[in-house]
Amino acid sequence: MRSPNNNSVRENNAMKRVTILALSTMVGLLAVSACANPTVDDGGQQAGSADIVASVQKDDTIAGMLPEETKKNGRIVVSINADVEPVKFIDSDGKISGLNPDLLRAAGKVLGTEIDLQEGTFDGMVPGLEAKRYDAIASIGDFVERQTKIDFIDYLKNGTAVMADKSLKQDSLTPERFCGLRIGYARGTSQQGNLEKTATQCETTSAAKLEINGYQDTGAGILSVKSGAADAFWGDLPQMLYNVKKEPELFKIVYTEQKSVLGIGINKDNPQLRDALQAALLKLVKDGVYEDLLAKWGLQDFGIPEMPINSKNKLGGK
Repeated sequence: MRSPNNNSVRENNAMKRVTILALSTMVGLLAVSACANPTVDDGGQQAGSADIVASVQKDDTIAGMLPEETKKNGRIVVSINADVEPVKFIDSDGKISGLNPDLLRAAGKVLGTEIDLQEGTFDGMVPGLEAKRYDAIASIGDFVERQTKIDFIDYLKNGTAVMADKSLKQDSLTPERFCGLRIGYARGTSQQGNLEKTATQCETTSAAKLEINGYQDTGAGILSVKSGAADAFWGDLPQMLYNVKKEPELFKIVYTEQKSVLGIGINKDNPQLRDALQAALLKLVKDGVYEDLLAKWGLQDFGIPEMPINSKNKLGGK
């Protein structure tokens, strides 16, 4: 066998030095990120190639908490609007992906039952749950006014942000300064009500009109900013941050508010399913699966490991 020549040795040593430098830089960046305000890691979905969900095992005690009808059916039907990357979205293979689907599928393994994710629109989720077409909805903001008919298992800190075209002259805005702009929203969200209220205020206090446009889903709203049909879009904070990090040459954040949480919704008539699903999620927290999934999707700063029910009153905000 021939010995490696001097050039090969030098090349190998150089590659080692580059690798060590890259690893050191990555560690430094992670340390800074851990101390900063909540952020979304734009490479999070690529991290950790191992199938975290596949490692989860059934827990017979927790599975025994399920309602008899669910045990008989062998599945939990969940309505999901898969347009909030990286929380829930359709990936390049056409599959429903993201933190929320991963978390639900892992909980299903603890419960020994299938999680049947059915894609729908945001504005149809709550009415569908109330009509009992679904067992659960995944996921929406836990607002007090929604708790009259729905119980929420709160799993993720949330908030909203206005993502604007990079060319917009303003770098920072408040709702009082939205007048004169064209801002979109996803129909049925809390942002719709906020924008409608602000638009009315603009009509009475400003010569400049606030033009608001509702879209079927967040993806369409983001495209409206890309195409120039809108100046900005008001959406969920994690997704807006994610899109700015993916395409910083196109977008920027001009307004944020972090005062809400996302919950998996269960009809109040089904407390047994609610308690079983909460127990499964807490098992995932205890086993480190929840933490691993947050890291996989770059959402470490948004976790709520207590998995409380209807916690909105405690966490503040409307």
